[in-house]
Parts: sequence; structure tokens; C-alpha cells
Amino acid sequence: MSNPDVVHSKLSFSGRARWSKCPVSVHLSAGVADVSGPAAEEGTLAHAIAEHFVRQRFNLPGAVGGNPPLVQPPLDLDLKGLTVEQWNDQLRGHGVDYCAYVESFARLDPGAAVTLEHKVALPSIHAQLFGTGDCFVWAPGSQTLIVIDYKYGFGDVDVGTVAAPNAQLSAYAVAAVETFNLKPKNIVLAVYQPRRPSGAPNQELTLPGSWVATERAKIASEAEAVDAAGLALAVSGQTGVAAPVPGDWCRYCKGRAKCTATQGAARAALAVHAGHKSLLDMNAEEVIAVWAVKTAFKAFWEDVEERIKQLAKEGAAGLTTKTREGNRMWADPGLATLTLLALGRVDLVKPGNLTDALPAIPADQHDALVRRAASSVTIVATDPAKPGRVEAIFAKYSNT
Repeated sequence: MSNPDVVHSKLSFSGRARWSKCPVSVHLSAGVADVSGPAAEEGTLAHAIAEHFVRQRFNLPGAVGGNPPLVQPPLDLDLKGLTVEQWNDQLRGHGVDYCAYVESFARLDPGAAVTLEHKVALPSIHAQLFGTGDCFVWAPGSQTLIVIDYKYGFGDVDVGTVAAPNAQLSAYAVAAVETFNLKPKNIVLAVYQPRRPSGAPNQELTLPGSWVATERAKIASEAEAVDAAGLALAVSGQTGVAAPVPGDWCRYCKGRAKCTATQGAARAALAVHAGHKSLLDMNAEEVIAVWAVKTAFKAFWEDVEERIKQLAKEGAAGLTTKTREGNRMWADPGLATLTLLALGRVDLVKPGNLTDALPAIPADQHDALVRRAASSVTIVATDPAKPGRVEAIFAKYSNT
């Protein structure tokens, strides 16, 4: 977000989908620094640009005229064939569309109030229950609270159903009711995701005002479970209460390096690879158990790959890198088409056929028309795999 909380909540609303399912994850994550990749950094930039247009449209504090300044993409971000200028245009275009989406709610009530990047909390339940919501719209005429979340990733974010609404948005809504001292008749949870892989970019879910009390009790129970897990970790002999619960939420858990579920998944996969165990020898219950922690193991392996990339950059012994130059491609297909037409080569007006068309274009124009895709780098271990040695490493660092 463009205005993150100075103090990060242990029971963050953005992480509720995780800690509500695995209470011990909060304590396993304690003291582990936040690490954001290029995709997360792109999301932060997208939020700032979208916020610029909304503040400008509703004359909110901090509003600045004109377009936001051009920004540089995060290091190692895949621009998916776009130039930096085109990428900036995309960020701005999506920001303008998001602003129009917010306005679509605000225009329904002449007295509507729009609030951006506001910290909301539930201190009456727990001191650590707080977070910063992207956008809140209060329509006093219909007594409707609209909670809007701007998601810039490619993974489909579901607004949920009446029976199971989006956990993050639900927490924002309940906290907004307490923070702003509202008595809504209706709650609208909305997700705006301009790069959503399927379906429209906008999703809405309408809930009755009575839902707030039910969801509030649910959040209180979840927070109580987190505190109980912390107490269990501090008291000898109560590890069962604080056992990790693996699932899709493991992917973004900072405590996965210390998680016994992650370690168990890694050891099981390693044992199969080393020949100590065969999937065919496992019964159905065992196979399902291994499969159930697949997300935890995937997250662990992503951490390993990230560490390997860093070690390769540092020139660590035992690793070599192989670089393959990216393929040539048109930097601007439209300009390439116009160039070929100007040269009278109507037969080559399909700029995608670069190999055939390029010889017909003067060499001094090649640099303006052609670029290369990003080079691919392959990291290779100089020694062959030694499952036995890796198994010993797992045994050395395992908590169990």
C-alpha cells in the first residue's frame, strides 16, 4: 500500500485468511522480516497511482493535479513485452478505471463520503486487530457501507459468498463499523482487480447489517485461538494445541521456515526421491496427508530457489550459471508495420514474422524496431544430487 501502517499488526486483516485457519502461524512468524518481491512492489506502485486519481476526483487531502509522474518498474519485474512507457500507461489506465469504479458507488448518494487508505481497528476485541483499507464509501441515504479492495495481481481474488465472504474485506468492514461508529443497513464488499484472469474486473457481495454482529463474534473467536496458540507454545507439553494447520494459506506465511508441517512435507518428498519410500507403498491416507501440505512444501521450495539465486549472484562455490540470450522481437509492432509499408513491402506487413521481414528494412533502423526478450539464466549445481546428505541436513535443522 502507499501508506502502510508504521506498526504492523500481528493479526493483520490482510493475513486473516491465514491466521484464522492456522493460529500458530502468527507466533512462528514473529520476528521474521517482511520481504517483498517485484510483483508486490508493482502492486504498491499501482495502488499509489490509483490513489492519485481518486484523491484528485474527490478533492481529498493530498490531492495533486495532472497525471502522476512516471515511475520505474521494480528490479527483476517481468514487463511481459511492454516498454517502460507502455507499462506506465497501463498502470495509469487501470488507476483511472479504478477511480471510475469508486465513483460508480459514490454517485448513488449525493451525500456519499469517500475515504482512502484509512486505518480501521477492533480494539474492543483485540489490540492487534487493525489494518489499512484501500477505500471506504459511506452512503448515508441508504445507510450502506461499501468496502473496496484494489487488487493488482494476476491470481483471481474471490469476493466470496454470503456464507463465506472474503476474510480480509469482512474484517475491514467490521472494523470500519466500529472505527467510524456506523450503523449500516447494508454492507457491500467489493474487489476491483483490473488484471483478473477471468471474468469482469469488479466483484460485489451485499450483506445485511445484521451480518456485522455475527462476523464480529467470529473474528473474536479467531483472535482468541491465536492467543491460545501462543500460550501453548510457551507452556511445555501443550504442543498439540499449537500444531500448524497447513493449507493454501501457507504460501504467504513468514513462519514457514520453522513450521513442522513444511518440514514434514519436505522430508516426505526427499524420502521418496532417495528411494527410502515409494508413493506406491503408501496407503491412501498417507498420500492424502502428503498432498494436503503441498502448498507448504511449494512455499518452502520457492524460498530455496530465491536463496539459490542470491548465492549464484554472489558467486558461491558449487553453483554455475548458464545464460541464454532472449529472442529478438518487435519493440513496437505498429511502427514496424508502418516501416514495412513505407518500404513497399506489403507482403511482409505481419510484423510477427521478424526473421523474414528484417532483411528488407535498412540496418540503421533495426535498433529502433527490434529488441530482445529478457535473457534466461539457468543455475546448475556442480555436484550431482546427494539425497542422503540432504536428508542429514533436514535431520540437523528439523524441529521434530
